[in-house]
Amino acid sequence: MAEQIGKSFHLRPVLRNVSFSLRAGESILLFGHNGCGKTTLLRILAGLMRPEKGKATLNGKPLFTSESSWRKDMVYLGHRPSLYPAFTARENLMLSIQLRGQVWEEERFLSLLTGYGLADRQYEPVAVYSEGMVRCLDLIRLELVSWQVALLDEPSAALDINRTNLLGESIERWRSQGKIVFFTSHDLGWGAAQASRAVLLRQGVIARDIVAPAEGDLVSCLSGAN
Repeated sequence: MAEQIGKSFHLRPVLRNVSFSLRAGESILLFGHNGCGKTTLLRILAGLMRPEKGKATLNGKPLFTSESSWRKDMVYLGHRPSLYPAFTARENLMLSIQLRGQVWEEERFLSLLTGYGLADRQYEPVAVYSEGMVRCLDLIRLELVSWQVALLDEPSAALDINRTNLLGESIERWRSQGKIVFFTSHDLGWGAAQASRAVLLRQGVIARDIVAPAEGDLVSCLSGAN
């Protein structure tokens, strides 16, 4: 999927030659020390930032070009919510559905709101939501829109234990549907539990690729033991 991706900031290389592939039905944890380029890599793949070199494809379609048809197969969840603060939960999600040319599913929407504890807050502007509530709404968006690859930057951030468990269940279900989840997490225990693979980003390259990772494997990699 990605070959030799490179990106620098203020003449300092962050990504040098990042190459990897993603396969249907996988959940891949991207991990590494702070500042190693994890968020930068996800933003490049999402089309929010251009690399200085390298290429990537999705279903045979090249990324990093002015042609944007591949975007309908990809969804991105970053540190900052992709929601309009003045819009309500309903308005935000209806807009997301309309922009992708999909059909609104009212029953599905209400079921997800209830599951994430937001049923009585759907008509309030997102500006009054807590950080955790906003993250829940972003996760509901992932359930409503169609996609093949999800790029998730710290998806469990600000979630309580119940919502974190819901996210874990969603990742397992997405995998069973043949979707791909490429995500980061500072919680290595949780990340390892969700991942079928883990890739270590170090010094601008993928330094390790671990199948069925355990938390101890990830800790050892970060400590330099492996």
